[in-house]
Amino acid sequence: MHQTMRGLLLDYVEDYVNGTIWSEKLVRIRFKKDYKQAITARNQRIQQLFHHGIHSSLFQLAQAEEHLIEMGVKSCIDMIQHNSLIRWLSHGSIERKNPVSSVTNENIRLYCSPDLIHHGRNGTTLIKFYLYGNLNSNERTHQASLIQSFGDNESTVALFILHRRKWYIHTTKPVEHQRKGAMNLIRQDIQHMETAFSKVNKNNDLSDVPLADSYRACMTCNVRFMCPSRHGFENAKAEQRALMCK
Repeated sequence: MHQTMRGLLLDYVEDYVNGTIWSEKLVRIRFKKDYKQAITARNQRIQQLFHHGIHSSLFQLAQAEEHLIEMGVKSCIDMIQHNSLIRWLSHGSIERKNPVSSVTNENIRLYCSPDLIHHGRNGTTLIKFYLYGNLNSNERTHQASLIQSFGDNESTVALFILHRRKWYIHTTKPVEHQRKGAMNLIRQDIQHMETAFSKVNKNNDLSDVPLADSYRACMTCNVRFMCPSRHGFENAKAEQRALMCK
């Protein structure tokens, strides 16, 4: 649903810039159609996994439920009617960014593109729709510091956060020490990933890769079907401990 919402909002902005303004009825029709198509595509991918021997308990087929459609439509309309978005659309220029756009910062390629870039009287604003729950202050600063890489040090970052069906906007202009802190965290993440990758080796053996701290992490993991814990988290932990003792 979140991907459908993001796509619809970006299509709305793009059409607005080109002179086409959607009605609420069109928003509803587009969201319902796009969401149903997304659910159908997801179910088809899951069916393909079943055909390849992936256990059916790891994934469940879904339906486009009406109450979810209504939630998505309302959230999109609320965003379209948000005063900040209306102001940006009314003054200056605004462009849509490709979600896989990247920039290189300190020899590291970053994939944290803003959804929209607005150029106006007060400078450049990098706009991001965050649809996956609330972020604390440190997380917002980290996100904003990375997104700012797509502008310059004077660019403002506006995070639209959807939390409990309401939009909250957090606007900030990261400073030098915040940008450095964000890049330090990225370097640490890269180091951890390289360490994990070195344990996999050319045979794609995941048995030596550290498992999650809790089975709860497995409940929302998108790659658990290929993880040693797919047949039970505690069993995988025990097997890994046994391998370490050899």
